[in-house]
Amino acid sequence: MSSNHNKEINYCIIKKYFEDTASDEEKNLVNSWLQNPESALKFESRLRLLWKEMDPDASNPAIDLNELLHKIHHTINLTGKKEKIRSSPQRSKPVVSFNIVLRNIARVAAILLLPLLGYIGWEIYSQKMWVENQTEIVYNEIICPLGVRSQFELPDGTKGSLNNGSRLKFPVKFYGDTRNVELVGEAFFDVYHDKNRPFIISTDGLDIKVLGTRLNVYSYPGEGYQEFTLESGSIELIKKENNQRISIGKMKPGQHVVYRFEESKVNFDLENPDKESIPIDKADNKKKLEDILIEMKPGQSVVYELKDGELDIKLDNVDYYTAWKDGKLVLRNDPMPNVLKRIERWYNVKFNILDESICEYTYWATFEEETLDQVLKLLTLSGPFKFEKLPKEKMAGGAYKAQEIDVMMKK
Repeated sequence: MSSNHNKEINYCIIKKYFEDTASDEEKNLVNSWLQNPESALKFESRLRLLWKEMDPDASNPAIDLNELLHKIHHTINLTGKKEKIRSSPQRSKPVVSFNIVLRNIARVAAILLLPLLGYIGWEIYSQKMWVENQTEIVYNEIICPLGVRSQFELPDGTKGSLNNGSRLKFPVKFYGDTRNVELVGEAFFDVYHDKNRPFIISTDGLDIKVLGTRLNVYSYPGEGYQEFTLESGSIELIKKENNQRISIGKMKPGQHVVYRFEESKVNFDLENPDKESIPIDKADNKKKLEDILIEMKPGQSVVYELKDGELDIKLDNVDYYTAWKDGKLVLRNDPMPNVLKRIERWYNVKFNILDESICEYTYWATFEEETLDQVLKLLTLSGPFKFEKLPKEKMAGGAYKAQEIDVMMKK
């Protein structure tokens, strides 16, 4: 066979092959040419000569190739079976079988296309492998500056809002059995339901496991606490400790949970400072907390102690905790340090508390379209404190630092 490969491709033999007049030896020779990729170009040039001899009008651009193909199909259909067209008694020149010609041209085309198809297949495979290998390091990150709120949509169809001074990190595409995102700050999630792939929101020390749910997560760094508010669906709070994941409990709609770290000394409910505190032994945490979460009634609040902190659990109207996504700054008996912190993020300013007695006051209000000056004026009219703006400080790049404002008691 290898000796046949090295022989010159003879046009006369190819012609006899397609006219079905070639000897067995000549047929074997043509077959060996067809199977040898190195002969492809030479064999193609000989086929072109044969095609022009068969149809002198093949090079004519005005010829209707569709009509020619229709005639070929019509001829094949008339025969009722695939057989070659025999020579007519009126013509001494044998007629080449169109079936044979088309079949062998297809074989040649396949030989020429194999390297190209292999290359395309390899490129597709390589691209797929590259994307899969990058899933651990290729991320998108939405950064929402102070004084700004933004909306987002994740690759799985999950939608939501990001509050001022927050960051949300997520992969360009979700792979595997879970959909993991990382949150610093505050966000509202309307999670796309996928029972086979839970949605995991990772914060500092906690994971929130979600299937299809509307919830709010508050987790700003350095504040010593996190808040979770469930509007609909269900979520599971999971504590990350020493490379282990410990289920704290599952929340139901209408519940708001504040997870206070051990070092946090913030009082979140000055209206009820002496509300029930239930110490729970660590071995019984999961079962007893789940019972509490299930049995809670609207308006009920309870403090649940953990080894490294505690949970402040409420069953109440969730609008107070999610109104920010609709452009409303809602304050409901909030202590002044919390009020000032929220105003700082909302308007991108910085307060300097010059009198600690200010922290003893609380505030109740709803702001929607008010300017910063209007908010400060309303706070001054309703409390024994005042505000003084300091001159804006220009940085090296030409931008200005956040406006600083001193807060002090009225004399």
